[in-house]
Amino acid sequence: MSTALAALQQHKNVLLIDVALLVALYLVPSFAHLTALPLYMLEPMRVALCVALLFTNRANTYFIALTIPLASALITGHPPPLKAVLMGVEFSILVASYGYLVQRPRISAFAALGAGILLSKLAYYAMKFVALSTGLLAGSLVSTPLQTQLVVAIGTATIFGLIEYHRTKYN
Repeated sequence: MSTALAALQQHKNVLLIDVALLVALYLVPSFAHLTALPLYMLEPMRVALCVALLFTNRANTYFIALTIPLASALITGHPPPLKAVLMGVEFSILVASYGYLVQRPRISAFAALGAGILLSKLAYYAMKFVALSTGLLAGSLVSTPLQTQLVVAIGTATIFGLIEYHRTKYN
């Protein structure tokens, strides 16, 4: 029992962040329905993944990357299951590419995250194109306008980069 309590104590911050992220993401669809705001365009799952990148460990971030889309699909019915799997792969590519790039000399957190978002989106759209072409998925290739995605990606990377800069500067 004391071993379990010690493990819980050791990982309590990560668990609290995970619970807060999941609760917030579960509330986004309800809030969107109440306000009629298209909150999905702000990519709340990607924002949650960035919060996990900033404040938890890499293993937990992979866990968040894979489970957030699947949990959303199971609980809210959106995204469809296959799209949720594609999103989980996309987010995992983002985590891996960010982890690789940020360790390189002279690559800032902003640049690493921006490049990671770009790489993961390219992989996602390639996988979605195959799924659409084979009839496994219905709909259009791009549902959120690319300009909106670009603005959100730059905004997310900028905020992330600023937070990471201040964290490393003052630690």
